[in-house]
Amino acid sequence: MATHATSLTRPGLRGILTGTLAVLIAALILSVTAVVVWTATREAQRSIGRSLGDLAAFMREALESDVYERWRSMRTIATIPAFVDPDRSYESRRVVMDRVKANAEEIVWVGLADRDGRVLVASGGIEEGADVSQRRWFRAARVRAQGSTLEAQRPTVQTGPGERVIEIGVNVRSASGELVGVIGMMVSWDWLGHLRRSLIERSRDRRSDLEVLVLDGEGRVVIGDPTHLGEDLARVVARRADGFEIDTLPDGRTMVIGTSRAAGGRGIEGLGWQIVVTSNAAVAFAPVDTLRWQIIAAGGLVGFLVLAAGWWVAGRIASPIQAIAARADRVGLAEALDGVVIDLPESSSKEVVSLAASLQGMIDRLADNEEALKHLANTLEQRVAVRTAELESANRALSQARDDAVAATAAKSRFLAAASHDLRQPLHALSLFANALSRRVQGEEPIRLVANMETTLGSLQDMFSALLDVSRLDAGIVVAEPRTFVIGDVLERVAAGFRAQAAAHGLEFRLVSSRLPVTSDPVLVETILRNLVGNALKFTASGKVLVGVRRQDGHAVLEVHDTGPGVPAEDRDRIFEEFERVKQAAHGQNDGLGLGLSIVRRLCDLLGHHVSVDSRRGRGTVFRVELPIAVRPEQAASTPPLSPGLSLAGRHILVLDDEPMIVDALARTLRDDGATVTAARNAAEASDALASDRPVDLAVIDLQLEKGIDGLDLITRWREGRAARLPALIVTGATDPKTLARLQASGVAWLTKPVAVPTLRATVARLVA
Repeated sequence: MATHATSLTRPGLRGILTGTLAVLIAALILSVTAVVVWTATREAQRSIGRSLGDLAAFMREALESDVYERWRSMRTIATIPAFVDPDRSYESRRVVMDRVKANAEEIVWVGLADRDGRVLVASGGIEEGADVSQRRWFRAARVRAQGSTLEAQRPTVQTGPGERVIEIGVNVRSASGELVGVIGMMVSWDWLGHLRRSLIERSRDRRSDLEVLVLDGEGRVVIGDPTHLGEDLARVVARRADGFEIDTLPDGRTMVIGTSRAAGGRGIEGLGWQIVVTSNAAVAFAPVDTLRWQIIAAGGLVGFLVLAAGWWVAGRIASPIQAIAARADRVGLAEALDGVVIDLPESSSKEVVSLAASLQGMIDRLADNEEALKHLANTLEQRVAVRTAELESANRALSQARDDAVAATAAKSRFLAAASHDLRQPLHALSLFANALSRRVQGEEPIRLVANMETTLGSLQDMFSALLDVSRLDAGIVVAEPRTFVIGDVLERVAAGFRAQAAAHGLEFRLVSSRLPVTSDPVLVETILRNLVGNALKFTASGKVLVGVRRQDGHAVLEVHDTGPGVPAEDRDRIFEEFERVKQAAHGQNDGLGLGLSIVRRLCDLLGHHVSVDSRRGRGTVFRVELPIAVRPEQAASTPPLSPGLSLAGRHILVLDDEPMIVDALARTLRDDGATVTAARNAAEASDALASDRPVDLAVIDLQLEKGIDGLDLITRWREGRAARLPALIVTGATDPKTLARLQASGVAWLTKPVAVPTLRATVARLVA
């Protein structure tokens, strides 16, 4: 009964067919109507807009024609003997001037000035004797007079800001071609009013609210209602080309605005005025709205007629099917399928008879398999329950194993990241002692043994730093701190640490510096560059390594070139994976753990920088990192290049560290370079040394001192006292991002342990220079 009740609430086949047909017809009619309405509306709007543009062009042509006639009259006046002959009397010239002004009431003033700009004669005697050399008409005419003969004949039509007149100046020449003076005329703008009124009169016979304006080059209204467009829109319209646009006024009205610029013609310069004809869009496009509704009404009528025909056709199709459905409902009500027979009405078509026969065959097969299906359903339910329990148990075990692995990995990473400071301390001291020992041993075999020890120690430092960097990345404690800096500062700092290593291997190291400002994390970019340069030196047996920056497609591309054996094409993706190395071994040294390029890739992903490699077998390799160029570089102090060649002789250096081994090793290294070293084991001893009479040239201190004393805070206190200009260098084993960012922002020079001895020497030499 439930199945039967549900079927009564569903739409019938006739309704489905009719609804589907209705949707298709509606979509077709709507799409066709939309296309027709859009096309008709667009063409009608264009036609109306072009009409307004034509009206603006008509007024522009009338304006330019009138200006041309004014200029031609001026040119004729300039040829009258009374003005051409310099010996003519004042009275004869005055009569002509008064007559010219009397013939046209829109002429405000007309007069003749000599070559220096002094008015000789004028209508009504106005401004006679005045200096008009700075008037626009006089200056423009004199500029023309200084050109070629042909150029001098071109008229000058000017209009000044704030004056409602047009200024026209024409040069007067004698029969011999000598410049006699300049005739100037000022014509009031009021004579333009009849042009505007004529256009408005033309629109009164039809439904229109036409308005005509004349704008100057700055958007000020010369003729018409100054408030019609508003100041902002008027300035925009004044700069438009000829044509029309649809704009919304500040009061919310939509206007169709046609424009045409008076740019001159027939040999005269234009005034630069914009002729504007406007009409309310609602009034102008009223015929378009009427056409739109007519098209929509016609489409609706056609849709209704087609829908009625579809209802009739759907009934013819659905009636036989509904008869079969009614009999099929009886099958659903039967408790068993055995003996169920479908009866058909005698008027059924052959298609319906075929459908009924197929349905009867299906019922018979269902009856045969009904018992088998019931048994199979029971069996499947039992199997599903057992399998579900097994999967739930396996999933719980897998989840627990995954959680244990994640926890172990996180604990390992946190341990290695936290151990960075304590492990860097003895390694830093060991590198200093090894360097000091290398300068004290004699004999070929001891020197060779110490050199091998330094090489092995350098490899140990590289592997140690790589492992710690990977651990910090895994622990998620590396956080990018992007800012704007000069990429050349990082290049110089990295180059100073690798020049000595390159020279030791007989390689040429070249740096192409740059002052290009970029946006990134300078600490992480320096780590990327150190890994790339170290990799290049490690696998280049002969030749050179080149480091530089080029501008390309809006990016600063950091490039590291080498002349090594190259990277095979099949290995170019693999070399960026952890613990992966190419087949070529590093020359004369341990080729590391294969973590350097993995760190480069992970840091580039963290910063959002693209890294790529290009290589030719036997010709070398180039690694590229793309950095965004800073749009507005910050005014940050740039770090000058390191100067490793400076001597420390005569310099007094203060060394402070809470590790006695590091104090001893660092003091030995600096004394070997000629410096006088005061070794302090706590902040009190260091402060006493600074308070003594002997000045200190440089303080080299640790960041994390005994009893929680902070090295940066200690330097600040020293500089607030007697050592106001004390140079300082922080050498720290802390590598967490917050500490490195704090050091970067402090302005104090800093290095991270373990420090390569060449880098330490170069930095100290620069600071004491």
